[in-house]
Amino acid sequence: MAGRTRFSDLHDDLVAAVLARLPLRQVARARLVCRRWRALTADHSFLRITASRRTAAGFFVNDHLSVRADYVPFPLDCSTAAEDGPSPDLSFIPSAALPGDPPRGGIGDVHVSSSCNGLLLLWCPIHRPAGHYACNPLTRELARIPVVEGLHSLNLAFDPSVSPHYRVVAFGHVSDIHVYSSETRCWGAAVHHDRSLFSGLRSVHGVFWNGSMVWTVGHSLVQFVLEGGHLKTIPMPPKRKKGWFCAYIGVSARHLQMIGYTKEEKLTACFEILEMQRGRSEWSHLYRVDLGRVKELHPEIEWPTWDSRSEEHKVIGYLALSPVCLVRGTGEAGKHGVLIFSIPGKIMLYDMKDQRISVVGEVRSSVRELHSLCHFEHPWYYFYAYSPSLFTV
Repeated sequence: MAGRTRFSDLHDDLVAAVLARLPLRQVARARLVCRRWRALTADHSFLRITASRRTAAGFFVNDHLSVRADYVPFPLDCSTAAEDGPSPDLSFIPSAALPGDPPRGGIGDVHVSSSCNGLLLLWCPIHRPAGHYACNPLTRELARIPVVEGLHSLNLAFDPSVSPHYRVVAFGHVSDIHVYSSETRCWGAAVHHDRSLFSGLRSVHGVFWNGSMVWTVGHSLVQFVLEGGHLKTIPMPPKRKKGWFCAYIGVSARHLQMIGYTKEEKLTACFEILEMQRGRSEWSHLYRVDLGRVKELHPEIEWPTWDSRSEEHKVIGYLALSPVCLVRGTGEAGKHGVLIFSIPGKIMLYDMKDQRISVVGEVRSSVRELHSLCHFEHPWYYFYAYSPSLFTV
């Protein structure tokens, strides 16, 4: 009709504003329509806008023996999972699906070793070639990370608000840290450090926060600032109780969270969650958690474990509280957050709003896990939060 403006006649800014309102899965499909839409949706300003509107939709979970990786969506009232469609599917990776298995988003011989703002770092032992890969499940992209011999403990570092490029941080055999850049597609010069600084490293799984990788080392946190490549420590909370130790660090809503407790608090399943907000240097109280009801709801977990066989309270020995998955609520106070943890065979969710405890997923036991259970050891799971992203790898 004469005088009617066609969508193709609109200015790029208006077209981008319309596309930005679509669910991310629909945006990924829109990229295939024409070169103009692909260019608009690949622009960094567009990607930043869409990334800022998304929260964690679910999480990947590995068993502690790295046998598999499964995806578990959050309940619909906790995420944007329904808006962005089905669960992420890793079956496009040749080694991800076992014969006869339906697509489940990462089963078989692929497991997640790091997750950061919509991107995954995968270990594919039977992929050709075998090795580490950066992956975007939404866009179904896969990029191999060329690992130099001697490097280990790889972690993703990606801040879409700063750059469309990601980095991978790894330890070497000697006193050095190596950084891979997706922009240059190569590893940079090694950053040397004092070996004693990492004496007592509690977990090689670091978290990316405020432009830095953060690890728990002994009774402190060590921070590796990527821009400049220098190391420093993050101050621990003051006035800690005797015997208190840091059991977990994580990042949610761009803030750093910490779980700490004494042995007595661990055995009673009551503990505090602290937070350091972006741009600040002090810890504040975020949540008080009481998981004592787990024993009442699931009495089958009342088994002795390696650190609680002689204790009256054994519930906490069967809760994989380090690591866990914490998703912070919105606003300054972080209301309505959720805590993910595991008991044998089940993934559990604790709602900070109403203290509700529910089962959000089942985990299958491998032969090696069953063997561990026979020796009264709890099968641990590593949780990796996932939020859909349009950034390329």
